[in-house]
Amino acid sequence: MSDSTITEGAAQSPAASVDLAALRPRLCRESLVFAAIFSLALFGLSLVLIAWRTEQLLTQLSQDRVVRLLQQVADEAERGMQFGVAVADQTSLVERLQRMQSEDKALRAVFVHTDRGDPVAKAGDETLRTAIDGRWNAPLRTGGPDHPPSVRTTGRGVFVGTVMFDSTGTPAATIWAALDPTVVRQQAHHAATSMVLKALPLIVGTLFLTWWALIRWGTRVIESLQRRRHGASRAMEADPTARTDRAHGSNGTTGTNGTNGTRTQGYGKALWLALLLAGVAAPSTMVWIARESARPFVTEQIQNNADAVARTLSGQVARALAAGVPWSQLNGMDELFKKQLAEAPELSYLALRQGDAAATHTTWGGDVPAGQRRESEEDFSQRAINVTPDGGRIVVGYPADYVNRQLGGMLLDLVLALVIAAVLVRELSRGLWRKSLLYPLAAYAQARGWQRVQRRWQRRHAVARDAAEAHDRDAAECRAQLLEAAGHRQGDRAEATAVPAAVASQLTLLRLTVFLVALSEELLRPFFTVFASEVRPFDVALSPTMVAGLPVAAFMTTLALAQPLGPALAKRFDLRWSLVLSALVGMFALAATSWAKDAWTLIALRATGGAAYGLALILVQTAIVRITPPKQRARGLAEVAAAIVAAGIVGPPFGGMIAARAGDVAGFVACALCMAAALVAAMRLSLDSATMGAQAAQRGLATTGGWRGYWAVLREPRAVCVILGSALPGRLVAVTVLSVVVPLYMSELQQQPAVAGRVLLLYFLCFASTATLVAHWSDLLGQRKPFIVLGGALSVLACLSLPALGGVWGMAACCALLGFGQAFQSSPQIALTTEVFEHQPDGKATATPEQALAAFRLIERAGSIVAPFVTAIAVTAFGFAGAVVAVGILLTVATLGLLAGLRVAPRAGVAA
Repeated sequence: MSDSTITEGAAQSPAASVDLAALRPRLCRESLVFAAIFSLALFGLSLVLIAWRTEQLLTQLSQDRVVRLLQQVADEAERGMQFGVAVADQTSLVERLQRMQSEDKALRAVFVHTDRGDPVAKAGDETLRTAIDGRWNAPLRTGGPDHPPSVRTTGRGVFVGTVMFDSTGTPAATIWAALDPTVVRQQAHHAATSMVLKALPLIVGTLFLTWWALIRWGTRVIESLQRRRHGASRAMEADPTARTDRAHGSNGTTGTNGTNGTRTQGYGKALWLALLLAGVAAPSTMVWIARESARPFVTEQIQNNADAVARTLSGQVARALAAGVPWSQLNGMDELFKKQLAEAPELSYLALRQGDAAATHTTWGGDVPAGQRRESEEDFSQRAINVTPDGGRIVVGYPADYVNRQLGGMLLDLVLALVIAAVLVRELSRGLWRKSLLYPLAAYAQARGWQRVQRRWQRRHAVARDAAEAHDRDAAECRAQLLEAAGHRQGDRAEATAVPAAVASQLTLLRLTVFLVALSEELLRPFFTVFASEVRPFDVALSPTMVAGLPVAAFMTTLALAQPLGPALAKRFDLRWSLVLSALVGMFALAATSWAKDAWTLIALRATGGAAYGLALILVQTAIVRITPPKQRARGLAEVAAAIVAAGIVGPPFGGMIAARAGDVAGFVACALCMAAALVAAMRLSLDSATMGAQAAQRGLATTGGWRGYWAVLREPRAVCVILGSALPGRLVAVTVLSVVVPLYMSELQQQPAVAGRVLLLYFLCFASTATLVAHWSDLLGQRKPFIVLGGALSVLACLSLPALGGVWGMAACCALLGFGQAFQSSPQIALTTEVFEHQPDGKATATPEQALAAFRLIERAGSIVAPFVTAIAVTAFGFAGAVVAVGILLTVATLGLLAGLRVAPRAGVAA
């Protein structure tokens, strides 16, 4: 069926033509609204993310300084223990703590405790002692002498701690310093304020460019529709038989818009230039503004770090001089300087200088290229601390362009802001968007784009009739929606495909509910596993990875069990209030999780949260099935998956930022607030159970339950191959990498939760940018198996990339490749599973496609349940990188089995 067939009658009616002059005021008004929303969201997020990175840079410099001071105190105490003096007997320790506090104004308190928890020495505010959680000491004690200091963020401040070991290597005491982040945050606030004032002209300019671009784009789309309609009318007048030809798809104008001689003009270079300026050039200027705003504060922190290192070294040199060692015979300075530069990578070189003489013992940092190792004022700035009255001093050099070196991270924040702004605008203003004229314009332009791709593909390739008709039908439906939005009514045939306004508004609320419910869990992803690994286990033999995996397994188990339970509850209780109750239970479970101290409590709370999450999702899907017409049902259900992916893009970066800045408790509170917002959205729904039941009966809605149907699915070889060879191992590797390995591995690398959030974001970005293209590509080819196998191969490659590259970049490559791999598998594997049961004769049908999909989802969840246990065992045996490789080997075996199983020829009519 050609897209021109549906609107044939309307094309001949002058009343049905789109009046561009009449629509222009509305187009200008609505374009201004969305241009303002997008510009404010883009620059608002850019300012938030860049200001946050500035604060993190300042905080990191401040924390590094405190860590070095803390390590010096620990080293002095350990030297005393080597001579047989216990920590409790070191009387100079209190004086050393007080001197340490006086050297850094940000230090509010320092506490030393024995391995049994008894206080030994302190300096500063005693009330901060209660903010130190005893669970923080366990990783430090078990990590050994080489374990780096730990940094913990709470609502009362930032705490830095390390362990002192005696001569036998046994933990003897812990030392914790409380750092006040107020000064650093005030500096970041001043930098952000300066950025806002300087960015105001950019915001206004971007608003104007975006507004103009939307108007021009909308005008071009409407003009394209007018040309198509006028061309179709002229063709009908010249050749009445053309209607029949087009109805049978015999139009030979390949590469055009499907009409005789009409061709859509491009949007124009001016439009693309405006989009480039609004979306790239203007926000990129923010990076320069941020650099200039942050420069004085970053320079101040580096100078403080340089002074702290110089004071430490000057004290050691002064003691050597006091012992009678001449200045010219200070041996071992090169090694001492190398050690200090390794601990302070933000510095470039260290040297000794006496009077106006040339510097001696000049030692350069390892990251300074050999060609730049000269004391040039253009490349390096200097700080000096006097050691002797005659001008002997320690010289510390640091890069003059240190702020410029952080531009890469700021550009990353800019890209992140652009993506998240687009997603947030789409999700949070979806109701306003669907009511605007821009919505059908965008849908029509997208449908026409896919139609052109299909027709170009048809030049040299055969396309299945169903796939070809689907793209034509989508374009026709979008045109009908556009004409309806413009105030024109279409024929009965077009009206049958349109979603009623009341149903559309409910779909918008349901999608918003799913987005907020999923966001509550995605905010949790970057830091929850680390939090869970530190709770008190019910068995001391359990590894931290196993303790962290048990709550994840409990969540996945109750999530899977809630899937078949949801439709049964929806039959007996009001669907809206069931959804509200699920959100309420999930909200309290998330809020209470922050107070969990032992494994059993955490497992129970996460199991409750999993049941609430699963019920909310299945209840939303049940509501969509009830209120949507059969021809729109698949599109309505796709809203659920799209909302979950959108939450995956937005959630991890912000969840990591919240946990890094305010602590885990604040992260749990943010998750609970998202669930509370979902509750409010659910309460706004107007889902009348009687009305929906009548609509479902009129549309012939079939139930999808029944264990006989599930059993029939399991007896179908091709369906079992896809489920066991692709879906189940795919879920296993996804949960292993995303829910367990990424947070714990980033924590092991001493990275902030925000870094884990950005790494996780790559998975969702790659998945979202590829899944739709793969779905259309698979439909055009009429092939499923090649995409599923290619996805499995990419997932295996993702597992191998972590040990190959290592570190943060290896984990980022792993998440990105895994996102691409699962995007290639997602739609094709569902399509292949359901298509097996679509072409069975009525008398021999063993299961419906709906039952196949339900069985697919239920068995797929088994991979999520077993993943934490498999991961814990593998991590204990092989480490994090080895565990990912082990899961990759399992995935390889499953993919090879899938490839062998799908070699059996399918029945006629079933896609390969």
